[in-house]
This record gives sequence, structure tokens and C-alpha cells, in this order.
Amino acid sequence: MHFRLNITAKLIISYVISLIFLIFGWSVFGTRFFEHKLIKDTNSTFYNSLSGVADNYKKGYYNNLLNSADLSIELDIISDYLDSRILLAKSDGTMIYDSHGSSYVNLFSYDNDILSDLYSYNVRLPGFIDEPFLSVSYPITYDMKLRGHIVMIKYCSDIFDEADAINASYWPYITAASLLVTLIYIYLYIRILLPLKKISYAAKEYSNKNFSYECSFRAGEFSELYNAINCIANDLDSLEDEQRKFISNISHDFRSPLTSIRGYTEAMIDGTISPEMNKKYLKIILFETERLAKLTTSLLEINNMDSRATSLDLSSFDINTTIKQSVECFEGSCKEKLLHVKLVFEEPNTYVVADLGKIQQVLYNLIDNAIKFSHNNSDIIISTTIRNEKIFISVKDSGIGIPKECISKIWDRFYKTDVSRGKDKKGTGLGLSIVKEIINAHNENINVTSTLDVGTEFTFSLPRKSM
Repeated sequence: MHFRLNITAKLIISYVISLIFLIFGWSVFGTRFFEHKLIKDTNSTFYNSLSGVADNYKKGYYNNLLNSADLSIELDIISDYLDSRILLAKSDGTMIYDSHGSSYVNLFSYDNDILSDLYSYNVRLPGFIDEPFLSVSYPITYDMKLRGHIVMIKYCSDIFDEADAINASYWPYITAASLLVTLIYIYLYIRILLPLKKISYAAKEYSNKNFSYECSFRAGEFSELYNAINCIANDLDSLEDEQRKFISNISHDFRSPLTSIRGYTEAMIDGTISPEMNKKYLKIILFETERLAKLTTSLLEINNMDSRATSLDLSSFDINTTIKQSVECFEGSCKEKLLHVKLVFEEPNTYVVADLGKIQQVLYNLIDNAIKFSHNNSDIIISTTIRNEKIFISVKDSGIGIPKECISKIWDRFYKTDVSRGKDKKGTGLGLSIVKEIINAHNENINVTSTLDVGTEFTFSLPRKSM
């Protein structure tokens, strides 16, 4: 079983560890630090003081210019000033002075190294000095002979108490530092953890399809992340709406012809439709079948574009020739409605670099739309214009037009304007969506301008072949 801490627990643990390290660490290691510093400073101070004492008094003492009483007074003053205990001993270890006034003993009987060791710490002389002490020993020489040693002592407890007092003087600063650490963690909680928790909660709500959830979020370090998640949620919400519309539209477009096919077929089988009328209704069934086939083909094309990002087979070809060939395919439809297709080319031959098959598909859809929505006995104008390195292809009709509020929606899959539904019986609502996908795949643009009852013009661009 794996136990994982969440980010709140981790932040609290790190905060507690920081405080423990700061407070407990200073309590333990702060005193130790000052203790070691005091030992070092005391050794240096004592050594310099003993050096001065030996130099100043040894000549007078050994030349009988300074008696024992005067020397004792001088050493007592130094002992009081440095808060230390001073011992003076002959070279054989016999003590001749002790600032604490103890009986004069032989130091070698307690420790043979007490005089020869320059620095000693945490040592005892059981029976003489039972408490641990620090000592600094300095040799006294005269006429090139070792005459004795002068030793300066400070008790370890005094050093520790002084170190503890110094350490205690820093506690206001440690308290301030602890408060600062607390404020930093509060800041981190408010500025980082709370926004992350809000974003995490919002993500959970969106994952549960609650796209109406709104999270109050002020500008900060994570505002961009939240805005990105919010945009994703909005896109998902729109996607779900689109999906519902997609299912509704495709169900409607499939159900309508299937209902007609089934109804007329059953009517012919049970004799409701007389045999002499069969041909008429078989034509209707064929018409609806073609409509279903066209819808299925369009759906497959859309699916292929989604799945492989519309791969292109680029080549160079004359767009004017391609337009002429596409128009020839609609000769019958144009004759039915008495439509006149006018071709206006800036140059006789205009070469572009594009996917020939897909551009033929674009032209087919645009010309097919123009024919469907044109009024009888009207003109359709198809033109090519050269602008620098771009070729602009225009398909313009004189038809029913598109309402202003619907122009932005015509590229949506299955979308049909209300004014077109009466005329576009075989339309799937996918043609313009396919056109948009193909032009976008070429990294080009397609635009539309339209006026109700006047007509519509689609214009798209293609790269011109460099000469």
C-alpha cells in the first residue's frame, strides 16, 4: 500500500521541519558555536596575557627587585580582570602562587602534563581542582634556564554559561526569523497552494462535465494556467454541444430519406400505389438513395480530414483549365435552370501550386452551391485574379443570398440556413465545411460576401507558381 502526501501536507511538514531546524538547531548548535568561539578567544587572550606577565615580572622577581607579596598583588589584579584563576609553579611542579589562595601543592602529583601542555580543555585535577577547566600554560625562562610555569585557568561551566548568555541574546532575532518563515509559508499557501487547489477542483468539476462551474480567480502566477483550463472547459462544452448537434443533424438527414424509401416501398408492396405509378415513386426512391450516398461520402471525407490532417499531393496546374472542366460537369443542371456561367480570367493560363484533386472538389462544391441557390435565368460568374504571388478564385451567383447573422455559421458541419432549406433538398450541410478544411490545409483563406435576394460570392486564394 503506497501512502502519498498531498501538497498541503508536504507544505505543512516542510514548515514544521523549518521551524524545528531553526529553533532547535539554534538552541543546540548556537551555544556550541559560541562555546567554541569563546574557547578560541580565551586561549588567545590568556596566552597573550601570560606572555606579558612573564616578560614584565620575571626579571624583577629573579633579581630580587620584586618580592612575592608584590607579585601576588599584581597577579590577583590580572586574575580579577580576566575572571580567571592563575597558578605559578616552579620547574619541579611546586606551586608558589594560587590566585584562589589554596595550599601550595606539587602540581606534578596531580598531572605530569598540566604544565607542559600549552592548551588544555575539559581537564580536571582530582583532589585539587575537581571541576573541568580550560588552562593555558606559559614557561618562565631566565638566564637560559626554565624557572617555572605560569598557568591561567577558566572553568568550563563559566565558558558554557557565557556562551549560553550570548546565544540567548540572539533569541529575539531567531523569533523574528521564525515569524518571517511563518509569513513566507503563509504567502506560499495563499499565492501557490490555494490557486492550485482551486484549479485542481475546477479541473475535477470539468472532468465531471460540470462546465458551468466558475472559479473566482484573481490575476497571479497561475492565472494563465487557469485561463487555459477554462478555455479547454469552454471548448469541451462547445464540443459537447457540437456533438449533440452533429448527432441530431445526421439522425435527421438519414431518417428523412429512409422514411421516404421505406414508406414508398411498403406502399408499392401492399398495393397502395398502383403499378402504373411505380416508375414515378421508384425515381423518388432513387433520388433519396443518391442523397444518402452523398451524405455518406461527405461524412467519410470529413472523417479522413480529421484523422490525418488533410494530407496534400501538391502539383503545378492551370487553374483556368480546371475551372472549365468543373463547369462542364454542370452543363445539364445549368440548362435546366437556364443559368449562364461566365468565365473571367485575367490571363489565359494561370498556374497554381496545390492539390489538384482537392481543388477540383472545392470548385465542385462552390459551383454546385451557386447553381442550387441561383434564381432561374441568372448569371454565375467565375473569375481568377492575380495579386503578386497569389491567385484569387471567385465564384459569384445571383441567387437567394445568405442572411448576415448566418454567414459565420455556414462553415459549420450540417449547418443549413433557413432560407436554403426549401431549395437545398439534397444538401448535406457538409460541402462548405469540406471546402474550408481543404483551403485551410493549403494554408490559404476563403471568404464570403452575400446579400439577401442579390447573391453570394465565395473567394479563395492559392499560391501562384513562381516563373
